Amino acid sequence: MSNLSRGIRNNNPGNLISTNIQWLGKIPLSKNTDGKFEQFETIELGIRAMFKDLINDINKGKNTVRKLITEYAPPNENNTGKYIKDVCSSIGVTPDQIITSVNYSFLLMLGKAIIKKENGSDASLVSDKQIIKGIKLLGDVSTSLLKVSTVKNNLAFLIPIFLLFYTVFTISL
Repeated sequence: MSNLSRGIRNNNPGNLISTNIQWLGKIPLSKNTDGKFEQFETIELGIRAMFKDLINDINKGKNTVRKLITEYAPPNENNTGKYIKDVCSSIGVTPDQIITSVNYSFLLMLGKAIIKKENGSDASLVSDKQIIKGIKLLGDVSTSLLKVSTVKNNLAFLIPIFLLFYTVFTISL
């Protein structure tokens, strides 16, 4: 287990630094064996905390990937430029594109991108199912500045099928 990345060992795949924030499922500082980074009871609770932190930063005006990652992974500790480039590439946005709403798919892609940057090859140990559970644990976090939808739309796959049938039907008339 000690060969695993720090984020995986700590159930903190976003590598949140220890603070006085009382995250749900946080291991108290008195029992934290890492010292520098938060530890959580489960990986899903660590993922939830990562998303809460990111959403709070967006609400505080860090509403582009460049601003968000510069806050999340500051240049004095990270290669922030590469981090921004990799996250943008993974989620399909430009560094300065303003984030005004986030949906389930966006959160899943963002979570996977950050977990990969923070944990390297050990990111593969975090499943989509675990990330999805972390998203669901968020609950309602929408604000007047940011619309957040954590509900997976299971019927979205029907839209292209509907459009195909509509087009074929319309052409045949």
